[in-house]
Amino acid sequence: MALPFQPESDLERAVCADPEWQAGAAWGIPRPGHPEGSVAAHVADVLANIDRLATSPEERAKLRFIAILHDACKYKVDESRARTGDNSHAVLARRLAEKFTSDRELLEIIELHDEAFNSWRAFSQRRVRRAEERIRILLDRLGPALPLFRKFFQADNGVPGKDAAPAVWFEGMIPPGGK
Repeated sequence: MALPFQPESDLERAVCADPEWQAGAAWGIPRPGHPEGSVAAHVADVLANIDRLATSPEERAKLRFIAILHDACKYKVDESRARTGDNSHAVLARRLAEKFTSDRELLEIIELHDEAFNSWRAFSQRRVRRAEERIRILLDRLGPALPLFRKFFQADNGVPGKDAAPAVWFEGMIPPGGK
């Protein structure tokens, strides 16, 4: 499979050579929130945003790893079932990522990458208490990984076709002094 981005490290090349990752990268058609179609095309857009947001080479490498893996298991989700646990693309992506790293911060961000959006969606549906509860749980789980999560959320949600409202709302939900 020809990729719309260039893997830059041995780790990225190992991920992109994995058959499970390749199946996920090829999956997708243009749809709301993802007009680019395939997961690989979305990853390329996110990587371009990371180049604008990363503040150090180490942070950039972490964000790239998260980006390359975060949606790789969407193809495994059974749309006829609730998208939780073993039927959550984010949980499955974390498991795939565990083949390549044991870094808890990276694994948590991969698993939680859509939780700020899901919280915003609850808020937009007037389920305010549920949204606030989800944000509290998210912030507790992220702990010191919050700054990296914020950058990834900006990169993932700053791609063409995505509504900026969830990212703006999420930033407003972070308590003063939240890093």
